[in-house]
Amino acid sequence: MGQGFSQGVSTTQWFVYGKRHFTQTGYLRHVKNYNSPVQSRADICRGAEGADGVDLGGQVVVVTGANSGMGLQMATYAAAKGANVYMLCRSKERAEKARSQIVEATSNENVKIILADVGEYSQVKSAVEELQSNESQIDCLVCNAGVLLNEKQETSDGNEATIASHLIGGSYLLTKLLTPQLEASAANGKDPKVIFVTSAGMYLSKMPSWDVATSTGKNKEYDGVMAYTYAKRGQVILAEELAKRNDGITYLTAHPGWSDTAAVDDAFGDNKSYLQPLRTTWAGAEGLAWLLGAKGSVLQNGSFYLDRMIQPKHLAGPFMTEGKFTKNTKDEVSDFMENLKKACGI
Repeated sequence: MGQGFSQGVSTTQWFVYGKRHFTQTGYLRHVKNYNSPVQSRADICRGAEGADGVDLGGQVVVVTGANSGMGLQMATYAAAKGANVYMLCRSKERAEKARSQIVEATSNENVKIILADVGEYSQVKSAVEELQSNESQIDCLVCNAGVLLNEKQETSDGNEATIASHLIGGSYLLTKLLTPQLEASAANGKDPKVIFVTSAGMYLSKMPSWDVATSTGKNKEYDGVMAYTYAKRGQVILAEELAKRNDGITYLTAHPGWSDTAAVDDAFGDNKSYLQPLRTTWAGAEGLAWLLGAKGSVLQNGSFYLDRMIQPKHLAGPFMTEGKFTKNTKDEVSDFMENLKKACGI
């Protein structure tokens, strides 16, 4: 079976599966199967009419890319539930506007901004130092930030910006450096979590060789959508590998379906009409927000979630079976993890 044929099967099944599950229609269908309350929007506070009963009082929640889209929804939800929220954002202006919006909607003043471009490793380290100076433990880290580019861009370190922001700096390095604070949460009997906000685009490929994934291979044109796909597949593998540590931390990947956000506009442009009906932003974020308050005992470490449900990680086989096309071997996964470590200089 040729590469092109397998890619075609993978793409077709991603689209068919997505039309059923990733759209607004899919969300409304899934909600009917929930066995716990669901909110109609992110900013319903603890004890208010329509609240889902979650209380995050006393918890520290860190959200990257918190000034828009899924990040803004999750930061708003955490603040509404009484958490001490840290917003990691690139733009001071957009972050301050978003913070004001969150505080006004939730009456929670414990919302703080830390400026950092998570694709820049030095900025990730500085952000971590600032967090560690303020908090001895962190209860939830949401790795949501990242860019999707049509033209190749490099960070000041010389890394391709998409994989640097979504995966290397924004997921691996940030999690690695904040592990002591997450472990401190576990030691205090809490349920610390790391949530990598990924994408169903990861269904389209396995993790390729490091030079392909990082767009450093010779004589190959840059493909921004595939660079994004590789970063998102990498997050799924990263959660699986970190979950094997049994360190008291729950590592999850989750995706928001096809939601009406700037990221979808960037990825699909005029073709986003094929994804209709797109989810509202909250419909995309609701399943992600649920993970913030879910007990570790009801979550499966290393799993991939959509709308409170564990999802398959591969759809490339006949009739929606897993197949082999998007799976990596143990040696490939080992090389991937080693390259992440080398890329961060740790």
